[in-house]
Amino acid sequence: MADSGAPLVLVSNRGPVEFTSSDVKRGSGGLVTALTGLASHRDAIWVASAMSEQDIEKADEHDGKPFTVEAPGGGEYRVRFVASDPQAYERFYSIFANPLLWFIQHYLWDLSNAPVIRRHEVEAFEFGYNLVNEDLARAVVDEIEDSEEPVVMVHDYHLYTLPALVRRARSEVFLHHFVHVPWPQSDAWRVLPGQIREEIYNGLLANDIIGFHTRSYRRNFLQCCRDLMGYEVDFERGTVRWEDREVWVRAYPLPIDWAATMHASQHDRVDEFEK
Repeated sequence: MADSGAPLVLVSNRGPVEFTSSDVKRGSGGLVTALTGLASHRDAIWVASAMSEQDIEKADEHDGKPFTVEAPGGGEYRVRFVASDPQAYERFYSIFANPLLWFIQHYLWDLSNAPVIRRHEVEAFEFGYNLVNEDLARAVVDEIEDSEEPVVMVHDYHLYTLPALVRRARSEVFLHHFVHVPWPQSDAWRVLPGQIREEIYNGLLANDIIGFHTRSYRRNFLQCCRDLMGYEVDFERGTVRWEDREVWVRAYPLPIDWAATMHASQHDRVDEFEK
């Protein structure tokens, strides 16, 4: 494993901040909450999708390179915003990632209640999901170009195909992927066409470590790798043999930043709500 002093790149769909026409606001969602503690205590570059027109303007101001920003409520981050084609991003987010992947992983689709996968959805994967993953992967590869032992931490269901792209460019990179949502059992994944499913699993297995919230999610993933993909799996050790590599699959319950939460609890506004 790469040492703790190695350069660190965080990559996620949503970043720690979002710019608006009047100010900057904290990025929404549990993923941002989970990562802000790490990003503020370690020299890291956070690569994320540009979520607003103002994000794009900020990226252009800095020639697409990282810049430092202070988040509301505290925390200073080095952020690199990546702007994808708007139509590709719409396909990525509103057709494939959320209605399909998020629903599959929360047990909302199954074989008796399967989504209709048509050309529309297949194109959303090929020309939306994969294109946004490629855009972010290029930014990551650019950031680690001069690093000898780069460490890249990829996050959540939006970026399953990104690790394989980074691995292809830098075979020695240390890749860690944390999945912030459940991982269902094998049958839930059978609603996807085999080719799409294969790209998703092979993208994930390009990582060195894949992390889940619970041991049951970890076991489900290992079982999927065996039953759906036919890969060699060691349930006891938590490993998958993929190509010429051994991939670790681990359960890492992810806590909140308790210090930040305690700090927020001292605000006068909290007293008002309590009253």
